[in-house]
Amino acid sequence: MFIIAGRRSASIVACVLTASSSILAAPVLRSADLKIAVTSPTSCEVTMSLAVDGGADIDHRIETFEGSRIELAAVRGARQVDRVRAIGRTQSLVLRPEAETYELRYRAQQPAGREHRCPIWLPVVPTDGRSRAVRLEVDLPASTTPGASMPAFTWTGPHGAATLGNVPASVRIPYSSPGEARGWGIDSVMDALAIALFAVATAIWTWRARR
Repeated sequence: MFIIAGRRSASIVACVLTASSSILAAPVLRSADLKIAVTSPTSCEVTMSLAVDGGADIDHRIETFEGSRIELAAVRGARQVDRVRAIGRTQSLVLRPEAETYELRYRAQQPAGREHRCPIWLPVVPTDGRSRAVRLEVDLPASTTPGASMPAFTWTGPHGAATLGNVPASVRIPYSSPGEARGWGIDSVMDALAIALFAVATAIWTWRARR
């Protein structure tokens, strides 16, 4: 009886250790470097350098819309497991890393209505949630002026840089050419909204004070 119980305990311990090993072996994005060259309001070229710990095949997804065109240009340090497939409103690219760091390059063309947005081919693995190991660099066309971007970039002329905790699904980078009127960005909208709310509150206070 004690032998059977011991065997059962050993089996349970083995199962727990196996499950723990699976959890520990789950892939985690250690770092990501993205270089984005904006070539027009509706097109961009992206080079991604990724380091993933654990796992074998890594799925990458990029959001697409009607009229979108995504062209994979090159893959280095990883083997493409299957052709690029459409899954819902995304395109799936499965890669098997063969080096500590692997790279993929692609071009994206957006349809009308998606101007100033560059989609990112996301690796479907989480970051560790603690470090800010995702670095983005953006180059706008020469002589252009950046607007309010999302995420926020630090700009030196037409070159922007940002450090994040996760890889974004897309970046929004509005810009204007010399002599072109700059559109309203997020900061401008928030300022205008705050002013409008203040004006309304003041009007209500004045009306109550006169009663």
